[in-house]
Amino acid sequence: MAEKELRLNWLLCGSLIVSIGSSLLWPLTTIYLHNYLHQNLTTAGVVLFINSLALILGSYLGGIIYDRDRANVRRWLLLAIFLATLAVFLLIFFNGWPTFALLLLVDNFGGGVSTTLVNSLATGIKEKSSRQVFNLMYFMQNVGVVIGTLLVGFIVEIDIRWIFITNFVLFLFFLVIVYRHYYVPKAALSHVSPGQPTAQQVKRTPVRYVIVIFAILGLFFAIEAGYSQWQSNLSIYMESLGISVKNYGFLWTINGLVIVFGQPLLNKLLDDCLEVKLVNKIYLGASLFTLGFVTLLYAQTYVHFVVTMIIITLGEILTFPTIPALVDTLSTLGEKGKYQGAVSIFAALGRAIGPLVGGILIDGFSYQVLFLAMIGLMALATVNLLFVAKINLSKK
Repeated sequence: MAEKELRLNWLLCGSLIVSIGSSLLWPLTTIYLHNYLHQNLTTAGVVLFINSLALILGSYLGGIIYDRDRANVRRWLLLAIFLATLAVFLLIFFNGWPTFALLLLVDNFGGGVSTTLVNSLATGIKEKSSRQVFNLMYFMQNVGVVIGTLLVGFIVEIDIRWIFITNFVLFLFFLVIVYRHYYVPKAALSHVSPGQPTAQQVKRTPVRYVIVIFAILGLFFAIEAGYSQWQSNLSIYMESLGISVKNYGFLWTINGLVIVFGQPLLNKLLDDCLEVKLVNKIYLGASLFTLGFVTLLYAQTYVHFVVTMIIITLGEILTFPTIPALVDTLSTLGEKGKYQGAVSIFAALGRAIGPLVGGILIDGFSYQVLFLAMIGLMALATVNLLFVAKINLSKK
């Protein structure tokens, strides 16, 4: 009988299910805290920040688990998903203040552990290259975002509690799939021995690659700090220009649709036809993010915001799946969990710090100063990666 291991189709199925469930909840978190639980926006911001810290802690722990106990990763993954599923289940019955915030914290911690473990497991799948695997995972996640954001409006009109119920059912389904199919890929276990660690396991990533990895992570932090403005402060900015919340929400449907239809075309052009290197895709994507914020300096109409969202989304397509794939190619077998965890941590840091810093800049100065600050941050991080990669990746 063939040895069981994780197959790509089940990895993608899991990504889709988790994405649908998550996208039912995250657009409503601030609204639920403010409109249903009557907490002010400062409190909502603090809750989101603390939840990001829980996600970071979970991501860090997930990386350690993968590198140190790879043979038992499936058990740890089941435990993390069970923790998140239990939290969502309890939210069905206990969703007042401050229980909602506490259970959301547990959910994010479990999610942080499981996301890093799943991404680390993805590096061991050899059916396709790591670039293709992460591109496909990213594609399925965004199909889930489109489905989730389209469903959320209909579900909320019935009863907001159904958001928690639907989320629980989806997470429970994912738990069953992980139990039945998420075995560790053979490629990830090929150097794991029950006794002393082998040379492959303890081998450290070369210093010059570590330097490049952290330059990549610095850019990812800058991009996420800017991108988080779209999920927080820009909704208020657009409302001040007379653009409805409904139209703001539709921007995220456009975001998902551009990814679903645009990603395959861009990958075909850049990967198959032009054979663009991973690091060059990141440069191009970061430049599009920066350009998007330049256009925000002049945005006054909804059509302008739609065009800007499309530019930002094209940058997202190029950077978000490429960054973990490039980090995978630069890291050694024994440190893949460590650096995939770092990818999740730096992304979460950007999402945590971005809205807080953005609020400070808006209150102290203006939205224009915020946009200029994000342009400067992303441009500086891009130039830094360009400089670091040229020096360290050109060495033989």
